[in-house]
Amino acid sequence: MLNMLCATKGIGWTIALIALLALMVVYLVFGTINRKKNQEQVVKMINELKKGDKVVTNAGVYGEIASIRETNMGKVVVIKTGHEEDSKNASFITVNASVILGLDKKEDLIFDKDGNVVEPIDLKKEVMAEISEKTENKSKEKSAEKTQVKPAKKTTAKKPVAKKPATAKKETK
Repeated sequence: MLNMLCATKGIGWTIALIALLALMVVYLVFGTINRKKNQEQVVKMINELKKGDKVVTNAGVYGEIASIRETNMGKVVVIKTGHEEDSKNASFITVNASVILGLDKKEDLIFDKDGNVVEPIDLKKEVMAEISEKTENKSKEKSAEKTQVKPAKKTTAKKPVAKKPATAKKETK
């Protein structure tokens, strides 16, 4: 009896160990697939970089690509940082293209009266509603101006002259 009890405990441990190994294999396979997919996206993004693109680096530097050149170590990118329009006062940083995290798609947050963040789609709807409201108000004002009674202007037209009755000509004999 004791031998059977020990045998069943050993089977439980082997099943648990097999399940754990299977989960590790699944984790590694899916992790490798996702890593390859991400690498392909990064390589595609780096190959599509062009002058004038706004980018952000892994270190958090935001800027605009001033130039790209190919070297024996890969692509080298010169990034113009800051808000200066004048290139004499602008800052430039030269980095390998592999440190570029992605394109800069940041937008300023817009808040409503209550302090809640307004989504761009909501903002478009709000702006369109405001524009249509303004145009409706203008059209109402114009129609109100047209319907207002305007004072009669003085007319300089001649008064009709009453015709004199025609007199019959006397015939002379």
